[in-house]
Amino acid sequence: MSVRLTLVSASPRRRELLGQLGIPFDVCPSHAAELWIAETPQQLAIANATRKAEKSKHATHSGRLLLAADTIIAFEDEIFAKPAGPDAALRMLSRLAGRWHHVITGHCLYYSGGETATQAVEATTSEVRFCELTRSEMRHYLNSGEWVGKAGGYAIQGEAGKFVAELRGDRDNVIGLPVEAIKRSLGRHFSHCKFL
Repeated sequence: MSVRLTLVSASPRRRELLGQLGIPFDVCPSHAAELWIAETPQQLAIANATRKAEKSKHATHSGRLLLAADTIIAFEDEIFAKPAGPDAALRMLSRLAGRWHHVITGHCLYYSGGETATQAVEATTSEVRFCELTRSEMRHYLNSGEWVGKAGGYAIQGEAGKFVAELRGDRDNVIGLPVEAIKRSLGRHFSHCKFL
């Protein structure tokens, strides 16, 4: 079966990471509203990724295999998504400083070529421990603007990389797309596809 892999995300980081697979793809962002209720952070990330795929303009009869992802930060009993402004980002960084947190990316591979849709979903979790951070370090980081649009108010691939004392798991997952997990999922569920 011939399909076109389509990334339904506007994130340049996800685009770069997906390029590592060496599979041709195009980009068509989905603008689905994110959900905030689920029993676990993993279920929330998967639900949001699935919603993005299902709300894509290519979700039905398109001959496309859609890839959607959603990344969240889980700290203690809280979910940190994208901060609404610098004050919210500062609160998040202050809470994470010197502590472990989980970075969870849910992904959904979704194909609809007829009466029913086929989908494969998974959540990948990495653990990150930040160094102790001074107020000055956090303010300097916030002034860079790098935190905008980032779950938890930071981007590990940028200046915030120096905040990381330890990382357990997949670094690509923390950036926003667990490439190895997606590669395995493609092999398990869509190995019969030829990517155009």
